[in-house]
Amino acid sequence: MTTAHSTRIEILLRRAQPGKSGGVKAHIKRGERIARAIEERWGIREPYQWRVKHLQWALKTGAANLAQASQYDYWRTACVLAAALGHWPDWEPHLRGPWTRPKPPGPRPGAPGGRPRKLARSRPA
Repeated sequence: MTTAHSTRIEILLRRAQPGKSGGVKAHIKRGERIARAIEERWGIREPYQWRVKHLQWALKTGAANLAQASQYDYWRTACVLAAALGHWPDWEPHLRGPWTRPKPPGPRPGAPGGRPRKLARSRPA
């Protein structure tokens, strides 16, 4: 992806996503990664030529190896991109998936952790 194309994503997301600069910068980075992946896979350089299948593919395959919280962040960025492109009402049902609700952090069933045994025992009366 060339600098000109990353600038287009940056302009698109800056205009569409108000908020703190750190959050906007994170959306821009993820948007550039999504755009780069779409360009490498399909050769589509212009975000205005994207279809919902391109963002679906990016979420299903491009973010598949990431943590659930990161998948959720990529889904949020895809939602902002869809809204910025003017397709959000039509694309929203197609962008749903397991990445929309990350599981809360916490111990897995059967995972080690918790209180140490000596503190968990009751004291003799």
